[in-house]
Amino acid sequence: MIKRLALLFIPFTLLFSCYQDLSTTADKVLPDIQITGVPDTLETFYGEDIALRAVATLGGEPYDGFTYEWAIDLKPERSEDRISLSETPDVSYRVANQPSEMPYCLSFTVTDTETGLSKSTFCHVYVRSSLGEGILVAHTRDDGQTTDFDLMACKYVTHGYTSDVPRYTRDIYQLANGQPINGRVNTVLPVVRSDGAVYNETLILVGTNEHLLALDPLTFKVAKQDAALFNGFKEPTFEVHNLINYGQIMTAAQINGKLWLNICHTNNIFNIAGYSGIPADVFTPTNVGYAYAVQQSDVAFFHEQQGKFYYMHAQFSGYSSFALVTDQIGADLSGGKSLWAGAGKEGRCAFLVQAADGKHHIVYLHPSDNELIHYSLDANQWLTDARYFAFCDNADILFMASESKIASITVIGGSPVFREINWSPDSKNEVITGIKFYTQGWYGTHGFDYNSYSFPLATNRMQVVIITHNEKTGEGKIYLRPFNVSTGLFTYKDNGVYGGFGRITAITTTFK
Repeated sequence: MIKRLALLFIPFTLLFSCYQDLSTTADKVLPDIQITGVPDTLETFYGEDIALRAVATLGGEPYDGFTYEWAIDLKPERSEDRISLSETPDVSYRVANQPSEMPYCLSFTVTDTETGLSKSTFCHVYVRSSLGEGILVAHTRDDGQTTDFDLMACKYVTHGYTSDVPRYTRDIYQLANGQPINGRVNTVLPVVRSDGAVYNETLILVGTNEHLLALDPLTFKVAKQDAALFNGFKEPTFEVHNLINYGQIMTAAQINGKLWLNICHTNNIFNIAGYSGIPADVFTPTNVGYAYAVQQSDVAFFHEQQGKFYYMHAQFSGYSSFALVTDQIGADLSGGKSLWAGAGKEGRCAFLVQAADGKHHIVYLHPSDNELIHYSLDANQWLTDARYFAFCDNADILFMASESKIASITVIGGSPVFREINWSPDSKNEVITGIKFYTQGWYGTHGFDYNSYSFPLATNRMQVVIITHNEKTGEGKIYLRPFNVSTGLFTYKDNGVYGGFGRITAITTTFK
């Protein structure tokens, strides 16, 4: 019988007190029971599968009269709470206990059925965290009925990782919570909610069509859910379209078509954003722009029906109302559609708008001076069938992708320059299903900037994440490609391909 469970620490004094070696009696010498194959110590990672095979002999010879037991204590210094893992020489389990500097203990006991004598040996297991910095991948293998997470660590996304072989921790949510997430994950975001004193809640937010979950970043167990994260949100269903970190201490959540803001210096829960008479249903998953790591905490949106932009400074004014941007761009955007929005260079909110006449426009908004910077794109400055986009906050670059091609638009000398990028996936059966500007998990979150964060990667803000899916094999992949901030083209360096996922529905980066 093989079971999976979390290993718990057993003090060394108890371990040695459990040892039995009854190989001699007062008047008869019996053969020794010898055990091999069980290491004294073992170092493993949270979520890793461990398999051990012990070999027991009697007097150095094979013996078929043994019974076996792999067991573990569930509570420190409480041997009466031991539980059996396996009744064969083999044991297999997945480590689901919390990482610790103290060792956990696994025991293997052999009993001679003829004499009733037994012998035990112990393995002290050191569990390390596999859930540090990396790319967290939400993916589904059943067309969105369920979703789980894999964490990929490599030297291009994980500070201090030196191996050329990436490390994957698979199906983390099911490991922690006993089952995968019901439904499709639409968005995922790591959040530092801390003021250094009262509030200290670092979480991973997960948005589905029905729930907003807050996960413990170390174990991935659900810490909070739905209404517990909100002030005054009573609706039974939480359809989460988008999650954003901005302004170092702000998080925005677009749920059920409404925009909610979290300021960790106030009450550390989501409150409804100030609309100032604006209907709540103007928000879409692709029309909310923001600025990274600026003290003003700027967030803005494009009102598609009006063709106008609204903005809010949220940090020092609490939950103020959105105000109309009065600057004009010289183009009629009323009735247009925001294809994408995000963070632009120098603290600007960035938007890609397709006007009602079909023409495309890039608009940068700098709320501090109420200024709009506008670029119109000609027909030849567009990638046919483009459906995925990514703005960069360190350069005036917009990346776009169709299912098979990638291009960039770089503003050079005040004019947009379109370049198709010479890149394709490994297989002709792979289609592009998303692109993302890579930023480390700490970037744009509370309390961290370039002067205070100790573990920045050279790849932060310098590579693009490309997501693909193979329609024949069902495998999802991630490609990491560095780019030149001056040209908007990929460099000759390749930061690797990472696979083994199902259809990828969302990605984010995690904290060290």
